[in-house]
Amino acid sequence: MGSELRTLPPAHSGGTELMTLVGAVVRAMGATLKNLFRKPITVHYPDKERKYPNRYRGLLALTYDKETGEENCIGCRLCEYVCPPAVIKVEMLKSEKRNYAKTFSLELYACEFCELCVQVCPTDAIVMMKSFDMATADRREMLLDKDRLHSIGLKYEESWATGNKLRDMQTPPKAPAPAHAKPAAAAAAPAAAPGGADPVGPRAETV
Repeated sequence: MGSELRTLPPAHSGGTELMTLVGAVVRAMGATLKNLFRKPITVHYPDKERKYPNRYRGLLALTYDKETGEENCIGCRLCEYVCPPAVIKVEMLKSEKRNYAKTFSLELYACEFCELCVQVCPTDAIVMMKSFDMATADRREMLLDKDRLHSIGLKYEESWATGNKLRDMQTPPKAPAPAHAKPAAAAAAPAAAPGGADPVGPRAETV
């Protein structure tokens, strides 16, 4: 009795499944044939280095002044204050002419690469590089001190983005002054009367 009430599948269901399977195979093979004759885009790293875009942001580094050779970092600790995961630690060294960073450490394994430290730096001391090449199996190698950060800055090419450039780019432009507007001083000064007479009129003399 129960077997008689059992509904049988439609007779055409097997054909529909077969057509769906054949269509999927045809689409997959079409994608394979389409890419078979395309030029490969795989870069065989590290035998061949990849060309990075101008605004690529990779490793963080400290910089030197190209003219004087001194460290750009003044130990102001703005990067430490703004860092969301708090991976930057800076200790200031005060001097007569200027301040320096006595110690500078960065925990790269916990860095978010948000670039906020670069944006707030007043001297462009911390920048991001056009490279990510720091693979290691030891977590301690990702704890960077001041010397290693400087060596990274000398080894790789800097990204376009520096603190001053980013701030200049984000600052809204000033509206130009109207051409017909007169300076305030010229507008406030009274016009000279003809013949050199005083435009205010006769004045009483003081005794």
